[in-house]
Amino acid sequence: MDFHFISAYYSDKAHKETAKRKPDYWDSYLFVWAVKTGYFKTGFSILFRNGNRVKINASNIKRARKAFGQFIATTLDKEGAPVDALLIPVPSKDGQRSAKGGYRSLWMLAEALKDQQYPGSVYDGLRWTKALPRAHEGGVHRNRAYWKQYLDVLGNVTGRKVILIDDVLSTGGTMLAAKEALEDAGAKVLFAITCGKTVYDFNSKPFKRQVIDLQNELREYQPADA
Repeated sequence: MDFHFISAYYSDKAHKETAKRKPDYWDSYLFVWAVKTGYFKTGFSILFRNGNRVKINASNIKRARKAFGQFIATTLDKEGAPVDALLIPVPSKDGQRSAKGGYRSLWMLAEALKDQQYPGSVYDGLRWTKALPRAHEGGVHRNRAYWKQYLDVLGNVTGRKVILIDDVLSTGGTMLAAKEALEDAGAKVLFAITCGKTVYDFNSKPFKRQVIDLQNELREYQPADA
C-alpha cells in the first residue's frame, strides 16, 4: 500500500537519545502536533513546495490543518481517487464505538478538508471496541494483530474504494490493522495519507511530499546504546 506524507516528524526518542532537533525539524514536529491536536503550543513555520514559509502563531493556528487539507486534496487528485471513494480516518484512541459526536481524528479530517474540493467523502467507518493504550504506552510494542482485534467496521463497505487518513505514522501497526479490517469487510483500500511520518535521523527533509510502500510494520528506532 502506498503511504503519502508531507512532514518528517522527528521522534521524541531521537531528540532525547541521539541528537536534538534542528530548527526545521522543530517546525515539522510542531506542525504535525498542531494538525493532530488542533491546538497552539508555540510558534513555528510551515515551508510550502513553492518555497513560501508561513509563520504560525495562536491567531492563525487553523492554517496548519488547512495546509494538511491542501496536501490531502492534491494527493487525491494526483492519484486519481474516484469520486465515490470513502475517506476513512484511522480512529484516534478516543474513537470508541460508544463515543457520541465523533472523535479527534475524524474532527481533524473534517476541519482539514473544510475549504477544499476533493473526490470522495469523509466517512466514519472505523471505531475501537474498547478503550486502548497509546501505541507505545509503557514501552510495549503492539503489532497490527493486536490493534485489529479491537477495530469495528461501521456500515456496509463491500465493494467500496477507501483512502485511509491519519495524522502521523510511526510503526504503521494501526494503519495496517485498519487496512486489513476494511478489506476483510469487502472494501478495497487504495492508499493512505498522513501529515507526518516519524523519523529518527535527519535524512528525510522536514517538509516534502513523499511516498513509501507500506507492506509491513516499520522498525526504524534504534536506542542510542544499541
